[in-house]
Amino acid sequence: MMREQTVIQTKIRHLKMNAPLCVDAGTKCEDVLNRMKEERRSCVLVCQGSKCIGIFTERDFLNRILGKKVDLQRPVDDFMSKEPRVLTLDDTVGQAIRIMQEHGYRNVALVDQQGNCSGLLQIRNVIDFLAELFPEEVLNASPRQQFQDTDGA
Repeated sequence: MMREQTVIQTKIRHLKMNAPLCVDAGTKCEDVLNRMKEERRSCVLVCQGSKCIGIFTERDFLNRILGKKVDLQRPVDDFMSKEPRVLTLDDTVGQAIRIMQEHGYRNVALVDQQGNCSGLLQIRNVIDFLAELFPEEVLNASPRQQFQDTDGA
């Protein structure tokens, strides 16, 4: 029970996270895609000044651009998810897990109390935290474990 409480109470600020890749609103989609590729990132935060106004992910690329006749000179704003759900560094891992699960998010923008961009929480950060918290369960899991549903990559 102690570890479950840790998940519920640990603040996001205590997770290991990389600095987010941020781009300015109005940046050409082609430039954003090139930066994502160069920096091996799965998403970018789109900012207007210091405010996060959107998020552009691999999923946005797949659903809104790939296989369509799209002018990649258009701004990323045309393809991003606008006004994304955000959390703060003082929200808990439990809250993050609930929001990610309820909405199918893999990435959640983090903002400070004034709404300024302060980070990016990715599902891999949560998984790494849980793996460290439950090492015996992770290390002893059967490699032939069967899952009910398949999950796309």
